[in-house]
Amino acid sequence: MPSIEIDLGQEEARIFPLKPHETVVGRNPFCDLLIDSHGISRRHARIFRRADDFYIEDLNSINGTYLNRERVQQPALLKDGDTVHFYRVSGVFRRDGVPFQGGDGGFGQNIPIETLTPANVVRTSTRTVPAGSSQSGAVEQRLHAVLRVVDSLGRSLNLEEVLANILDGLFDVFPQSRRGNIWLIDDETQKLVLRATKQTGSQTLCSESLGPLKMSIADDVLAQRQAILSVDEMDDDFSESIFDSHLRSSICAPLMGPHDEILGAICIDSDDGDQPFAEQDLEVLTSVSAVAGQATEYARQHERLLDHAINYAVEKERRRRAEEKLGIADSFQKTLYPESNPDVPGFDIAGAAFPTEEACGDYFDFIPLPDGRLAIAVGDVSGHGIGAALYMIQTRSYIRAYVSRGLGVAEVLTEINRQLCADMVSGTFVTLFLGILDPVSRQLTWSSAGHPGFRLKLNNDCDPVNATNLVLGLLPDVRFESLTLQLDSGDVLILPTDGVYEATSTARELFGRDRMLECVASARQSSAREIIESLSEACRTFAGDNSLHDDLTCVLIKVK
Repeated sequence: MPSIEIDLGQEEARIFPLKPHETVVGRNPFCDLLIDSHGISRRHARIFRRADDFYIEDLNSINGTYLNRERVQQPALLKDGDTVHFYRVSGVFRRDGVPFQGGDGGFGQNIPIETLTPANVVRTSTRTVPAGSSQSGAVEQRLHAVLRVVDSLGRSLNLEEVLANILDGLFDVFPQSRRGNIWLIDDETQKLVLRATKQTGSQTLCSESLGPLKMSIADDVLAQRQAILSVDEMDDDFSESIFDSHLRSSICAPLMGPHDEILGAICIDSDDGDQPFAEQDLEVLTSVSAVAGQATEYARQHERLLDHAINYAVEKERRRRAEEKLGIADSFQKTLYPESNPDVPGFDIAGAAFPTEEACGDYFDFIPLPDGRLAIAVGDVSGHGIGAALYMIQTRSYIRAYVSRGLGVAEVLTEINRQLCADMVSGTFVTLFLGILDPVSRQLTWSSAGHPGFRLKLNNDCDPVNATNLVLGLLPDVRFESLTLQLDSGDVLILPTDGVYEATSTARELFGRDRMLECVASARQSSAREIIESLSEACRTFAGDNSLHDDLTCVLIKVK
């Protein structure tokens, strides 16, 4: 009947007859064929019968099942003489292996699996090196090599050089080494990242771009905080097939910092079957890793300090330049606001701007005319900061140029709109209120491009001064209109930007126009300048910890 002939090493083999229907192979004592070997899963694979043929199937094992050195991904037909690997345990399928003896395929009919004799247990012949009998070389040579490693670690504070010195030195200490890796725990992700790697005959590579890379033995070292010796161990992270590599042993130790914190891990692999790593090698690596960990931490601290110093210097210079530019812009912009409030008989007029940044996109201006009238402008460029401030300066220049030519307010806005449509970036616009006050007739001729005003009467009733046209900078062929407002004694004309009544509290509530009018009404006996300051303070108090996101600007005209 069909059987599997298991290779026990040292030219020893044992034949195990297969059950007629299914034989489960694994490390679990309840398996039909118990393989007591590291790397074998509890339920590793099964061999089952379908009609007159036998098939092998992997049961999602960690290290894989192989048929003729090809990993089994789905049930595969077995032929006489096929080579089967359960991870590293090899066997040969025999179609007619042993004579049929009846019952349940030679395993003992109706006998519980856990009572089976050791005849059904495979113990692989992993070579064991006795503790303390290292085969890495003469003790004296190794001692000198270790001392060279330790000595080299104090010569540099460059992290890459330190890591390279560690691996280069360990390859001298352990001449059978094939590959060495150093993982460090990333400060941000707290995961292992491969920072240095070396293979026999090549230079050590050190870079943050080498990882992250999963390494089960390194993970185990960190979890247990202990060094690990693994003989006849396979690292599947570097190979899809166990036949691509012939590692026989590996030693891995944690890198411990000055305060007993784990920084990462060092792992050295060897495929030298004649000189596998031993317990004494592990002790040597542990001793070296203790010193190497401290050198690594000092180098990392030095690296962090350099990074902080460089970043601080760069940021400091960037801020200095930015503050210098903003200071120039702020100083220049302030020269563009009126130096003082106008002195107009029968009126108390004041204006003020309170920017949220060093540069402001709000605008107000008083332009005395030769005939005694006063042009009054209040504007707001969309957005804020340097860009908005530059457009504000441009708008101010246009206003002053066209007003000085004697154009009416509607004509001025028409010409400015045409200019801004040609100059401004798409999506940017300007709201503008422009009026000319005649102090003799107490009439205000005005035109508004999307910028409202408010007339608070002596009895505190409010008449809105609504916008008459679209904002500036959107459509080039708009013709603006003007209106005339007759002002009476006790009137207070409020011309704010939207930053005043759109101030927002921490509860996301707007300050609103009603609160603005109430604030002005309660302070109407004060001067125009004092009313504006009270309004600004009320907005900031209302906003509380929620910082203002828009500039506050207001012109206020009190009629005596």
